[in-house]
Amino acid sequence: MGERLVAEALPWENREYRVGTAEQCMNWTREILVAACGPHFATLETRNPWDKHLLGADDELLPEHVDSLAADEFGQKIATIDALQPGDLVFLKNTYGDWAEGVLTHVGIALGDGRYIHRMTSNDGLVKINTIPSEDFDSGIRLKDSLCQAQ
Repeated sequence: MGERLVAEALPWENREYRVGTAEQCMNWTREILVAACGPHFATLETRNPWDKHLLGADDELLPEHVDSLAADEFGQKIATIDALQPGDLVFLKNTYGDWAEGVLTHVGIALGDGRYIHRMTSNDGLVKINTIPSEDFDSGIRLKDSLCQAQ
């Protein structure tokens, strides 16, 4: 699955995605997942994300939220940047907004060597390859191969 995700994601480097709309990182990531592994990834979500205990009572759980795929039911949690493999999802915490400390706010796809590809949070909408910021890194997930349907 990892190779498929990277192959779908890399052509997006320096391309625009939903310009003028901020906070589209999970929507872009889901488009990559759908292209690589099937349409079920458009709406697949957990009701028990890893950061649920940090969310407020009124915070909704939605597919476009970063934490919607951050759950044991979807794969193995990766605790360090060095342990990430290409194709793992990368979760960052507290990159914007007034969230409780530790809430997942950004997602991208690991490329290896401490780098990831992601849709920038700002509304300029560029997909970029950057070094994973260790100060914001929370975790990653190696999605179960069984979630990826043959395309």
